[in-house]
Amino acid sequence: MNRTLESAIRFVNLTASGLLAGSLGFGEAALVPGWRDELPHEDPEPFAANYFNAIGPVALATAVTLAVGTRGVRPTRRILDAATAVGLAGVLAATVMVTVPINKELEAQGPTDYPSERSQSLTRNWRVTHKVRTTLGIGAFVCAVVSNLTSKS
Repeated sequence: MNRTLESAIRFVNLTASGLLAGSLGFGEAALVPGWRDELPHEDPEPFAANYFNAIGPVALATAVTLAVGTRGVRPTRRILDAATAVGLAGVLAATVMVTVPINKELEAQGPTDYPSERSQSLTRNWRVTHKVRTTLGIGAFVCAVVSNLTSKS
């Protein structure tokens, strides 16, 4: 891969990873597929929702491309690129496989006067999973930043 293409991919990766990490740590929803299922039934603007769904996969795809496709770079940079890809894959997996199903189950239970043991357990699991995926997302962004600051060769 030539340096111009690599620089463009690194820019896209850094931007998408930063947006994803920011949405996990400070926003209402993760910018990955399924995030709309985490919110109450208030539908966001459909046009914008399609772009939001693309940010997580774009970050992951560019991280994997950098981890696999770059040649002639320092091993440290390759390790950081791989760590970024692993972190972003963890965010995507935790969102799609854990938080979204938990939210669907909680919504199916409907509103109650007193929370059940099951709903409290689900809420606790959701919070733990959200902390894990936030940590993975921010860690992936930090790895992407450090990788970009590391000298090329």
